[in-house]
Amino acid sequence: MVKIFIGNLPREADKDEIQVLFSQYGAVTECAIVKNFAFVHMDDRKSATKAIRSLHLYKLHGTAINVEASRGKNQGAVKLHVTNVEKGNDDELRTLFEEYGTVSECAIVKNFAFVHMDNSDEAMDAIKGLDNIEFQGKRIHVQISKSRPRYEEEDDYPPPPPERGGYWPPRGYPGERHDPPPPSYLRGRQPPPHHGYPAPSTTPSPSTSPVP
Repeated sequence: MVKIFIGNLPREADKDEIQVLFSQYGAVTECAIVKNFAFVHMDDRKSATKAIRSLHLYKLHGTAINVEASRGKNQGAVKLHVTNVEKGNDDELRTLFEEYGTVSECAIVKNFAFVHMDNSDEAMDAIKGLDNIEFQGKRIHVQISKSRPRYEEEDDYPPPPPERGGYWPPRGYPGERHDPPPPSYLRGRQPPPHHGYPAPSTTPSPSTSPVP
């Protein structure tokens, strides 16, 4: 079930009129008007997507209404991986997925593609409807992409803590840095100074003779 928001509703509009308007595109299970906006529930996402595209800015009693998917809690962008597609069919593939919701990005790389959908529910519907179907003469397979966004890969390790001389990743991590060389005093030079006291000098002091 898909919930649709209708904004900028004219005063003259009533519940029955809205229900009939949306029923042209699929089964309407619920319709409610609240002041100058309304909510319509449709049975399936494909019908809801068609209704949104066709009725957005539709003039009802001379007023252009705003029609869009209601922003629910379960929304979030999803990256889909599509296999067995040929390069050059980007637009056709995008159109195919747009039947199920909003597509923010679609790119074919070699014989596979990545499709970014703005809504997780729409993405799930696209997987159910498009996985293992024939597209451009080939049977495609659709699933959620397992690759991680770049920003997640870059944030595997937190920034260095302040005043600690940098961050050292664990051994074996790609690009690890080796331990810093030992301080100079370990190479036979003078030891470090004690707190509050000057470091002892390694240069022999000139001999002093008694004052005559």
